[in-house]
Amino acid sequence: MPGLTVEKIDEYLGKPVNDPYGRRVGYIVGFYSDSDGNISSLEVSFNDFDFKQVEIERFRFENGNIILLPEWEYTAIVLENRLERVKKRAAALEELNSRKEIPKHTYEEFKKKLEESLIKLKEDSKNVKEVLRKRMHEIEDMIVELEKAVTAVKVSYIGGEIPEKAYKASMDHLRRNLDILNSEKASVKNHLDRIEALENLPVDTAVKVSVAAETPSKSQQPIPVVVVES
Repeated sequence: MPGLTVEKIDEYLGKPVNDPYGRRVGYIVGFYSDSDGNISSLEVSFNDFDFKQVEIERFRFENGNIILLPEWEYTAIVLENRLERVKKRAAALEELNSRKEIPKHTYEEFKKKLEESLIKLKEDSKNVKEVLRKRMHEIEDMIVELEKAVTAVKVSYIGGEIPEKAYKASMDHLRRNLDILNSEKASVKNHLDRIEALENLPVDTAVKVSVAAETPSKSQQPIPVVVVES
């Protein structure tokens, strides 16, 4: 959460933390800050017996709720943002070069940096997709387990072994968790699809930065060269 400082941390200490799918994952029990008082990470109590320091970037603070992105989801989002940014910069660079608005040597230098960035991102993408597929398999295994539990409870209820109140309580819990798992499964698939789409997106058809909007009039200075992160 950008801007969270020690002066405001008391609003969150001791508060519950959920994941994006509504599951309670733990409580905020501590914090870490830099010399300027900016919060860099939070200490989270998971299930009352596991404690972990989590970087502040993984948290979302929405309508009084503290949401912790799963590590797989945060990693996927970071990769997607980087892929999109590099593809946009590559498209912008090609646009500037086609308009002959930048020197050839500058174009070659920035193009080389972008190509190096794409090679690194390709390797990162491979690793992230492996993490996502692993999580997908874990979710599918849990769904199968819950579906077996649903069947067992239904058999016992129809067979007269448990009363209706217990049956409904059990089924409500099982169905809720099945819905959560299916929602998370869909999210994993969406991230996999988005990463692959960004990987396969040709630079010449990438969503381009609006260079035209930045093109100066004759009375203005020349358009600045696109800055590329190494």
